Amino acid sequence: MLALPGAVRAQAESTRTSGANFSRERFVLAAREVLGVPYVLGGRLREGGAGLDCQGVLFYAAERVGSCGWKSFSVLPTVAVPSAELGASVSGLSPVASTSLDVTRLVPGDVLWLVGFDANPAEPSIGELSGRPVWVWHTGLYSGNGRWIVGDHFAGEVVEVDLVAYLKEHADTYSGLVVTRMEQGPRPGRCRQHAPMRKPSPAPREDSRRMRDGGS
Repeated sequence: MLALPGAVRAQAESTRTSGANFSRERFVLAAREVLGVPYVLGGRLREGGAGLDCQGVLFYAAERVGSCGWKSFSVLPTVAVPSAELGASVSGLSPVASTSLDVTRLVPGDVLWLVGFDANPAEPSIGELSGRPVWVWHTGLYSGNGRWIVGDHFAGEVVEVDLVAYLKEHADTYSGLVVTRMEQGPRPGRCRQHAPMRKPSPAPREDSRRMRDGGS
C-alpha cells in the first residue's frame, strides 16, 4: 500500500477503524455525519463542490469504518454486490419485491440496493423479480427502526426517512431491493489509500432533516 503524507495519514487513521473493530452501528453513525449535505450526482465532498450522491454516502461511511479509501469501491453494483465489497447478499432478500419486504429481517448497517425494471445499458441486470430482470438504480443503508439513510435526488439532500413509506412513494421507479450485510467491515477488491472525504463543514442541518417525518 502507498504511504500517505503525515498529516493526511493521521487524519485517515483518526477516522477509520480496523476490520477487527468493525460494527454496523458505527457504520450507521458515520453515515449520519452527512445528514443534510446537498445531493450532487457523483458528489464526493470535493473542494469547491461539496455534496454527495447515494453512493457517496456509503463510501463516506465505509472509509470511516474500514482501512481503505473511498476510491477503493466500485461504482458498479454488478461488481460491488457479487464481490461483497459492502457485505454479502442476504438470503431471501436479494432481490425481494418492495411489497414483500419484511423490515424485521433487516439490521442496522444493511446496505440496500433499490432495483427497477428499467434497463441500464451500462450494466447487466443484478437479478430477477417475478421472472423479469432488474437493475440497481439507487442505494443507501438501513439505520434501524424502519428507517434508512440515503443521498436522495428526490429530497435534494442526504436524509434519514421511513423505508417502507419511501418504497411506497416511489413504487413506480423502484420495484424491489437487494440487501447486503457486512460482518467484518468493507472488503473492496483493491484497497487504495488516499486522503479521505472531508467531514462536512458547516455541520449539516439536522434539526429538521435528520428525522424528516417526525422521528427524534
